[in-house]
Amino acid sequence: MKFATPLLALALLLAGSADAAHVQRKHGRRGPSQIYTPTPTPTPTATPTPAPAPSSSAAPVSAPAPPTSNTIKRGLSFNDASLTKDFNSQQVSWAYNWGPSFEGSLPQGVEFFPMLWGADDGHTNGWSDAATAAIANGAKYLLSFNEPDLSSQSNLSPEQAANAWMEFMQPFAGKAKLIAPAVTNGAAPMGTAWLDAFIAACSQCTIDGYAIHIYDSATNIGYYQNYISGVATKYGKEVLVTEFGATGSAQQQEEFLQEMVQFLDGLDGISHYAWFMTAVGNLVNSDASLSPLGEAYVSA
Repeated sequence: MKFATPLLALALLLAGSADAAHVQRKHGRRGPSQIYTPTPTPTPTATPTPAPAPSSSAAPVSAPAPPTSNTIKRGLSFNDASLTKDFNSQQVSWAYNWGPSFEGSLPQGVEFFPMLWGADDGHTNGWSDAATAAIANGAKYLLSFNEPDLSSQSNLSPEQAANAWMEFMQPFAGKAKLIAPAVTNGAAPMGTAWLDAFIAACSQCTIDGYAIHIYDSATNIGYYQNYISGVATKYGKEVLVTEFGATGSAQQQEEFLQEMVQFLDGLDGISHYAWFMTAVGNLVNSDASLSPLGEAYVSA
């Protein structure tokens, strides 16, 4: 366990208090990870609270994850689609906004991944229609519940998530790839411990892949690589790193991204990844041109 329990509690408390300033709220959702709460600045130098360490609980050894193709794995997480305009399909292949649909447009050739953020009525109402429309428009993936292992996010027990999956995700089995709830890199009972319990509770679910989030210091790249490699081999199916971020100076973050992008591109089992996030002061400038961090992300 990398961080003591009091520090974890403090991190979650601070994250929760920052919720109002963290993201724009659209489509009734509450937004992305609350473990990482960067403060927008003219340069991409965020100062979030580090996330807790990953679960140390033992889990059964699974078959190695299948090799991934040579297609572009890199993607975008966004609230405002207009901020994606200076990216292109030679740099990124997919994007998502923590919701089932979006306003505006994405760069040509970039696929949108719809997400069922939570299991409450505010998120499930209209989900079936939105997912059906997205699949008809070419969507190949459906993402599910955002950080259910975190109380400030979708906040579901593994059993609640399994029940909601069977009602709202399972009907799309065979129509798109269904991705398990996106868990944090928190220590047990969060993180992969929560995911293991979900898998056990959801034995009748069709799960085509898994999603994880990870945050720590930009200087701790070995931790990222070890953690992600472990998840990529543990479950025997493709893994999507749908949020990752790192604390540190602008230079440290740029160096981190240059190394991590090459690592993720070369890691079998990881099919997609997205830096948190496409926002002013992060990957883009106020005119939506790519910031130095954004250039580091797409040029590595």
